[in-house]
Amino acid sequence: MPKKLTLLVILFFFLSFCIAQNINTPFVPTHPKEPKRFCKEAEKFYALMEKSKSYVEITSLEGLVLDLRYGTFENFSGHDLYCGGKRAFLHRDAEKKLKKAIQILKQDFPGFTFVIFDAARPLYAQEALRKTVRNTPYSHFVSSPNPGGMHNFGLALDLTLKDSNGVILDMGTDFDSFEAAAGKQGEKEALKTGRLSTEQVKNREILRQIMKKAGFIALPSEWWHFNAYPSKYVRENYNRLPF
Repeated sequence: MPKKLTLLVILFFFLSFCIAQNINTPFVPTHPKEPKRFCKEAEKFYALMEKSKSYVEITSLEGLVLDLRYGTFENFSGHDLYCGGKRAFLHRDAEKKLKKAIQILKQDFPGFTFVIFDAARPLYAQEALRKTVRNTPYSHFVSSPNPGGMHNFGLALDLTLKDSNGVILDMGTDFDSFEAAAGKQGEKEALKTGRLSTEQVKNREILRQIMKKAGFIALPSEWWHFNAYPSKYVRENYNRLPF
Protein backbone atom coordinates (compact mmCIF):
# COMPACT_ATOMS: atom_id res chain seq x y z
CA MET A 1 0.00 0.00 0.00
CA PRO A 2 1.48 3.42 -0.94
CA LYS A 3 2.74 5.44 2.03
CA LYS A 4 0.33 8.35 1.35
CA LEU A 5 -2.67 6.00 1.21
CA THR A 6 -1.56 4.30 4.43
CA LEU A 7 -1.42 7.66 6.20
CA LEU A 8 -4.90 8.56 4.95
CA VAL A 9 -6.32 5.28 6.24
CA ILE A 10 -4.71 5.83 9.64
CA LEU A 11 -6.07 9.37 9.75
CA PHE A 12 -9.57 8.16 8.85
CA PHE A 13 -9.66 5.61 11.67
CA PHE A 14 -8.21 8.12 14.13
CA LEU A 15 -10.91 10.68 13.31
CA SER A 16 -13.61 8.00 13.48
CA PHE A 17 -12.36 7.02 16.92
CA CYS A 18 -12.39 10.64 18.10
CA ILE A 19 -15.93 11.17 16.88
CA ALA A 20 -17.07 7.96 18.54
CA GLN A 21 -15.51 9.10 21.80
CA ASN A 22 -17.20 12.47 21.53
CA ILE A 23 -20.72 11.15 21.02
CA ASN A 24 -20.34 8.84 24.01
CA THR A 25 -20.27 11.93 26.22
CA PRO A 26 -22.99 14.55 26.70
CA PHE A 27 -22.90 17.51 24.32
CA VAL A 28 -21.75 20.67 26.08
CA PRO A 29 -22.73 23.55 23.78
CA THR A 30 -21.16 26.96 23.70
CA HIS A 31 -23.96 29.21 24.88
CA PRO A 32 -24.46 32.53 23.07
CA LYS A 33 -22.98 35.66 24.59
CA GLU A 34 -26.32 37.39 24.11
CA PRO A 35 -29.18 34.89 24.48
CA LYS A 36 -32.13 35.88 22.32
CA ARG A 37 -35.85 35.65 22.94
CA PHE A 38 -37.56 35.04 19.59
CA CYS A 39 -40.78 36.91 20.38
CA LYS A 40 -41.69 38.35 16.98
CA GLU A 41 -41.01 35.01 15.33
CA ALA A 42 -43.03 33.10 17.94
CA GLU A 43 -45.95 35.51 17.58
CA LYS A 44 -45.94 34.94 13.82
CA PHE A 45 -45.77 31.18 14.34
CA TYR A 46 -48.73 31.14 16.72
CA ALA A 47 -50.77 33.31 14.37
CA LEU A 48 -50.03 30.91 11.52
CA MET A 49 -51.09 27.93 13.61
CA GLU A 50 -54.34 29.60 14.66
CA LYS A 51 -55.30 30.28 11.04
CA SER A 52 -54.20 26.93 9.65
CA LYS A 53 -56.78 24.27 8.84
CA SER A 54 -54.07 21.59 8.87
CA TYR A 55 -52.80 22.18 12.41
CA VAL A 56 -54.45 21.87 15.81
CA GLU A 57 -53.37 22.97 19.27
CA ILE A 58 -52.64 20.14 21.70
CA THR A 59 -51.90 22.33 24.74
CA SER A 60 -55.07 21.46 26.65
CA LEU A 61 -55.47 17.82 25.68
CA GLU A 62 -56.33 15.65 28.66
CA GLY A 63 -53.59 13.15 29.41
CA LEU A 64 -50.58 15.37 28.75
CA VAL A 65 -48.66 18.29 30.22
CA LEU A 66 -46.16 20.60 28.56
CA ASP A 67 -42.49 21.07 29.38
CA LEU A 68 -41.45 23.10 26.35
CA ARG A 69 -37.70 23.42 26.80
CA TYR A 70 -37.37 25.57 23.69
CA GLY A 71 -39.74 28.09 25.28
CA THR A 72 -37.05 28.76 27.90
CA PHE A 73 -33.34 29.50 27.84
CA GLU A 74 -32.71 26.01 29.29
CA ASN A 75 -31.97 24.18 26.05
CA PHE A 76 -28.82 23.47 24.08
CA SER A 77 -29.20 26.53 21.83
CA GLY A 78 -29.22 28.89 24.81
CA HIS A 79 -32.08 30.88 23.24
CA ASP A 80 -35.76 31.14 24.15
CA LEU A 81 -37.16 30.09 20.79
CA TYR A 82 -40.86 30.47 21.70
CA CYS A 83 -40.68 33.64 23.82
CA GLY A 84 -41.77 31.75 26.92
CA GLY A 85 -44.76 30.35 25.05
CA LYS A 86 -46.68 27.48 26.60
CA ARG A 87 -48.49 26.31 23.50
CA ALA A 88 -47.92 23.26 21.30
CA PHE A 89 -49.33 22.29 17.92
CA LEU A 90 -49.40 19.26 15.62
CA HIS A 91 -50.61 18.45 12.14
CA ARG A 92 -54.12 17.01 12.39
CA ASP A 93 -52.93 13.61 11.22
CA ALA A 94 -50.35 13.39 14.01
CA GLU A 95 -52.83 14.72 16.57
CA LYS A 96 -55.15 11.79 15.81
CA LYS A 97 -52.34 9.38 16.63
CA LEU A 98 -51.47 11.30 19.79
CA LYS A 99 -55.06 11.02 21.00
CA LYS A 100 -54.88 7.28 20.36
CA ALA A 101 -51.61 7.08 22.32
CA ILE A 102 -53.25 8.92 25.24
CA GLN A 103 -56.08 6.38 25.30
CA ILE A 104 -53.66 3.44 25.15
CA LEU A 105 -51.56 4.93 27.95
CA LYS A 106 -54.67 5.47 30.07
CA GLN A 107 -55.70 1.85 29.55
CA ASP A 108 -52.29 0.20 29.98
CA PHE A 109 -50.87 2.49 32.67
CA PRO A 110 -53.66 4.20 34.60
CA GLY A 111 -52.59 7.53 36.08
CA PHE A 112 -49.65 8.00 33.70
CA THR A 113 -49.42 11.15 31.56
CA PHE A 114 -47.32 12.28 28.62
CA VAL A 115 -44.91 15.17 29.07
CA ILE A 116 -44.38 17.06 25.81
CA PHE A 117 -40.99 18.64 25.14
CA ASP A 118 -41.73 19.81 21.58
CA ALA A 119 -44.18 19.26 18.72
CA ALA A 120 -44.53 21.29 15.49
CA ARG A 121 -41.39 23.40 15.13
CA PRO A 122 -41.02 26.48 12.90
CA LEU A 123 -38.02 26.79 10.61
CA TYR A 124 -36.48 29.76 12.46
CA ALA A 125 -36.30 27.58 15.58
CA GLN A 126 -34.85 24.70 13.58
CA GLU A 127 -32.11 26.98 12.25
CA ALA A 128 -31.25 28.22 15.75
CA LEU A 129 -30.85 24.62 16.91
CA ARG A 130 -28.92 23.56 13.82
CA LYS A 131 -26.56 26.53 14.12
CA THR A 132 -25.51 25.36 17.58
CA VAL A 133 -24.26 21.99 16.32
CA ARG A 134 -23.18 22.94 12.80
CA ASN A 135 -19.58 21.83 12.07
CA THR A 136 -19.43 19.70 15.23
CA PRO A 137 -19.43 15.89 15.66
CA TYR A 138 -23.04 16.26 16.79
CA SER A 139 -24.43 17.92 13.65
CA HIS A 140 -26.25 14.74 12.55
CA PHE A 141 -28.50 14.95 15.61
CA VAL A 142 -30.26 18.09 14.33
CA SER A 143 -31.91 18.29 10.91
CA SER A 144 -31.20 21.22 8.62
CA PRO A 145 -34.17 23.57 8.05
CA ASN A 146 -33.80 22.73 4.37
CA PRO A 147 -35.22 20.19 3.62
CA GLY A 148 -36.40 20.18 7.24
CA GLY A 149 -37.04 17.50 9.83
CA MET A 150 -40.33 15.90 10.78
CA HIS A 151 -41.00 18.53 13.45
CA ASN A 152 -41.02 21.11 10.65
CA PHE A 153 -43.94 19.27 9.06
CA GLY A 154 -45.82 19.09 12.36
CA LEU A 155 -45.52 15.32 12.29
CA ALA A 156 -43.10 14.60 15.13
CA LEU A 157 -43.23 14.68 18.91
CA ASP A 158 -40.58 14.87 21.62
CA LEU A 159 -41.98 13.50 24.85
CA THR A 160 -41.58 11.38 27.97
CA LEU A 161 -43.77 9.86 30.69
CA LYS A 162 -44.86 10.83 34.17
CA ASP A 163 -46.14 8.07 36.46
CA SER A 164 -49.26 8.05 38.65
CA ASN A 165 -47.29 9.69 41.48
CA GLY A 166 -46.27 12.57 39.24
CA VAL A 167 -42.69 11.34 38.92
CA ILE A 168 -40.92 11.57 35.57
CA LEU A 169 -39.71 8.14 34.47
CA ASP A 170 -35.93 7.78 34.49
CA MET A 171 -34.83 7.30 30.89
CA GLY A 172 -31.10 7.35 31.62
CA THR A 173 -30.32 10.59 29.76
CA ASP A 174 -32.02 13.94 29.60
CA PHE A 175 -33.99 15.19 26.61
CA ASP A 176 -31.61 16.41 23.89
CA SER A 177 -28.66 14.45 25.17
CA PHE A 178 -26.49 13.80 22.12
CA GLU A 179 -24.57 10.85 23.51
CA ALA A 180 -24.78 7.40 21.96
CA ALA A 181 -26.70 6.08 24.97
CA ALA A 182 -29.58 8.46 24.19
CA GLY A 183 -31.06 6.13 21.58
CA LYS A 184 -31.99 2.49 21.18
CA GLN A 185 -29.05 1.96 18.83
CA GLY A 186 -26.65 2.67 21.71
CA GLU A 187 -28.46 0.88 24.51
CA LYS A 188 -26.79 -2.51 24.20
CA GLU A 189 -23.32 -1.03 24.65
CA ALA A 190 -24.54 1.34 27.38
CA LEU A 191 -25.92 -1.61 29.34
CA LYS A 192 -22.59 -3.40 29.06
CA THR A 193 -20.66 -0.40 30.38
CA GLY A 194 -23.18 0.45 33.07
CA ARG A 195 -24.06 3.79 31.48
CA LEU A 196 -27.70 2.65 31.42
CA SER A 197 -29.55 0.36 33.80
CA THR A 198 -32.09 -2.28 32.84
CA GLU A 199 -34.76 -0.22 34.60
CA GLN A 200 -33.97 2.84 32.47
CA VAL A 201 -34.18 0.81 29.26
CA LYS A 202 -37.42 -0.76 30.50
CA ASN A 203 -38.89 2.72 30.96
CA ARG A 204 -37.91 3.63 27.41
CA GLU A 205 -39.57 0.48 26.13
CA ILE A 206 -42.81 1.41 27.88
CA LEU A 207 -42.82 4.71 26.00
CA ARG A 208 -41.87 3.06 22.71
CA GLN A 209 -44.55 0.39 22.93
CA ILE A 210 -47.30 2.90 23.72
CA MET A 211 -46.29 5.12 20.82
CA LYS A 212 -45.86 2.17 18.46
CA LYS A 213 -49.37 0.91 19.25
CA ALA A 214 -50.66 4.37 18.31
CA GLY A 215 -48.84 4.27 14.97
CA PHE A 216 -45.75 6.35 15.73
CA ILE A 217 -42.21 5.47 14.67
CA ALA A 218 -39.36 5.77 17.17
CA LEU A 219 -36.16 7.53 16.14
CA PRO A 220 -33.26 5.11 16.84
CA SER A 221 -30.90 7.82 18.12
CA GLU A 222 -33.30 9.60 20.52
CA TRP A 223 -35.54 7.85 23.07
CA TRP A 224 -37.86 10.90 23.21
CA HIS A 225 -38.49 11.43 19.47
CA PHE A 226 -41.36 9.85 17.53
CA ASN A 227 -42.50 10.43 13.94
CA ALA A 228 -46.09 10.01 12.78
CA TYR A 229 -44.95 8.59 9.42
CA PRO A 230 -41.73 7.61 7.62
CA SER A 231 -39.81 10.69 6.50
CA LYS A 232 -39.95 9.75 2.81
CA TYR A 233 -43.74 9.52 2.94
CA VAL A 234 -43.96 12.85 4.76
CA ARG A 235 -41.82 14.69 2.21
CA GLU A 236 -43.89 13.29 -0.65
CA ASN A 237 -47.32 14.01 0.86
CA TYR A 238 -47.07 16.97 3.25
CA ASN A 239 -45.92 20.58 3.20
CA ARG A 240 -43.18 21.89 5.43
CA LEU A 241 -43.98 24.90 7.60
CA PRO A 242 -43.39 28.11 5.61
CA PHE A 243 -40.95 29.83 8.00
